[in-house]
Amino acid sequence: MSAAARRAALALLAAAIARTPASAQADTVPEPPASHHALSLTVGGVGLTLGNSRTATGIRINLVDHQVERVTGLNLTLWKPKANPDLVVTGAAVGLIGPRAKRIDGIALGGVGVMASHQLNGISAGGLIVLSRNEINGVAVGGLAAVAGQRLRGIGLGGLAAVGDHGIDGLAAGGLLTLSEGDVNGVTVGGLGTIEEGRFTGINLAGGATFTDGEMRGMNAAGIATIVRGRLTGIGVSAGTVHVNALDGIAVSPWNNVRGRQRGIAIGIFNYAHTVRGVQLGLLNYVRDNPKGLRLLPLFNTGF
Repeated sequence: MSAAARRAALALLAAAIARTPASAQADTVPEPPASHHALSLTVGGVGLTLGNSRTATGIRINLVDHQVERVTGLNLTLWKPKANPDLVVTGAAVGLIGPRAKRIDGIALGGVGVMASHQLNGISAGGLIVLSRNEINGVAVGGLAAVAGQRLRGIGLGGLAAVGDHGIDGLAAGGLLTLSEGDVNGVTVGGLGTIEEGRFTGINLAGGATFTDGEMRGMNAAGIATIVRGRLTGIGVSAGTVHVNALDGIAVSPWNNVRGRQRGIAIGIFNYAHTVRGVQLGLLNYVRDNPKGLRLLPLFNTGF
């Protein structure tokens, strides 16, 4: 996949995210001071708080959260929150539309989505989207997408896409795409494809194509194409083609295209490599650096 195509995929996903109600207004937009009138039924500062209190410990219920700073316990927001750039929720944040905070530690549930400007730590689920502009640490499930603007650590599941923009540690699965511009350690799954711009270590699976821009260590399997711009150390499998710069391991597909050195086994209909320290098994097998007469052989080839 070309760099332009990868940028286009990321741009389309970003546009979809920008239009979701959970992220329609950035937390950095200046707003007039909020009213913090609230009714508190507490003992020792712990209890039930009704209204837009600035802080609360216990159970807090409010229609529209606005410029809230801290909630320890349960924060229930009945409608779409306004900007809360300093809000840290420790416990549970629940909203019919969705919670919106700087950081949520614990459980976050939103009918439409969950959004954090800094971190989501724990378990998060949104009807459309779970979005952290920085990190996600834990489990994030979005009907449309689960997106970490920085690194995703844990499990990210999205009906359309799962994104760890600066890398993934764990499991990320998207019904359409799984995307990362950083290093990945773990398992990625995409119904259409997976795109990783950095180094990959683990298992990479896609119904369409897997693309790894850096080195791949582990297993890469796809319905149409397995593409590794760097070295594949491990196993590459595809119903169409395995295309790698170098291979240390096993490649199995109708067309195995090793643009550099192959160390290991290539099994297919047509196998190609610059140099081979191993074997090619297929209908036709081509080793570019072999002597003339031994470059293209049927059934079997190796380095001579």
